[in-house]
Amino acid sequence: MLTLGGASGSLAQAIVGVAFVDGKRVDLYDNGTWDFSEQGDLTCQKIAAKLSFCGNPLKWKPARVPNAEVSAAFSMDDRNYGMVVYEAVGAKEGMSPALLQSVALEYAAEAAGVSVSHIPVYGIEPSEVSGHATETLYYGASFEGMNIIYANTPIVGDHDTAQLITYTLAEQIDDAFKARHMAFLDDFKANFWEDSE
Repeated sequence: MLTLGGASGSLAQAIVGVAFVDGKRVDLYDNGTWDFSEQGDLTCQKIAAKLSFCGNPLKWKPARVPNAEVSAAFSMDDRNYGMVVYEAVGAKEGMSPALLQSVALEYAAEAAGVSVSHIPVYGIEPSEVSGHATETLYYGASFEGMNIIYANTPIVGDHDTAQLITYTLAEQIDDAFKARHMAFLDDFKANFWEDSE
């Protein structure tokens, strides 16, 4: 629901298999390439070549991915969820946090059957992922009477983009939701910025 569309999804380096070479884990990608998995950090789930989730799998349990646009999904309980939308396109191809925020609001409005002006925006606040500054967009939507609050943190490198998203079933945003989202961000390792620094 929060990606730019099917064309860019086909460019993503999704992990389609795992193998072992000389006792070391190798991740196999859907574009026919591979690389050695992150060494020494067995708790990390590699989502893409430059993005891993390293959180407690008992807190954020892996969940069924709802569609091909979502790279990873998680559930904390019956009210709190997380997901990652990864695309192998970045700033060099015109991606920016502002563009992704705009698209997120447009998709929420379309799914809710309202105009973008009817999507409540609770603010944009500074955030950090893997030591790099970004920002989080907080907004809400109602789907068939079910109220959902979203936090969407885009990270954009030269050739990679991810949206780290949490959402909860609630009518109003609160500090506990924001704290859960910030803790979710802390669970990621992203190496998107080495090309631009």
